[in-house]
Amino acid sequence: MHFFKWLGVGLLLCCGVLGGLFFAAFEKRRVVQAEGFLRLLRAIRVQIDCFSLPVSQILASCDHALLRDVGACELPQSFPDLLKSTRLYLSPEICLLLLEFAGRLGTGYREEELRALDYYIARLAPYSEELRRELAKRERMAWLLPPALSVALVLLLL
Repeated sequence: MHFFKWLGVGLLLCCGVLGGLFFAAFEKRRVVQAEGFLRLLRAIRVQIDCFSLPVSQILASCDHALLRDVGACELPQSFPDLLKSTRLYLSPEICLLLLEFAGRLGTGYREEELRALDYYIARLAPYSEELRRELAKRERMAWLLPPALSVALVLLLL
C-alpha cells in the first residue's frame, strides 16, 4: 500500500512537470505563429507591390519554413485555405482579423490591396511584439505554476 502512495506522488509530480513543459511549448508556438503571420503578410505585400502576383502564386513561392511557422501542413492555394488548414493559437481578436483579411485579399485593385495589407500589418505587428515581450514571463509561469500546483496537491493528499 505504501508503494502505491509513492507511485501516486511520483505520477502527480511528473504530470506537473509535463504540464509545465506543454504550456511553455504552447506559449512559444503562439509567438512563432504570430511572427510567422506577420512575415507572411509582409512577404505578400512585397510580392504584390513589386510583381503584382496573384495570391496563389505568392503562396506557392513562399518559403516552406515560413509556412511551417504559420502552421500550414500542406501548400495552400489561397489564404482562406491556409487559415482553414491551420490550427490557430492566437487570440480570438487576431483570428478574426486574419479571417477578415482573408476575405478581402484578392478582391480589389493593387493599390487597395496594398493599403489593406498595410492596415493588417499595422494591426498585427503590436500584437506580435507584445507576445514576444511577454514570452519570458509566460514561460517562467509555465515552468513554475503546474509543478507548484502538483506539489500543493501532493501536500494536501499526504
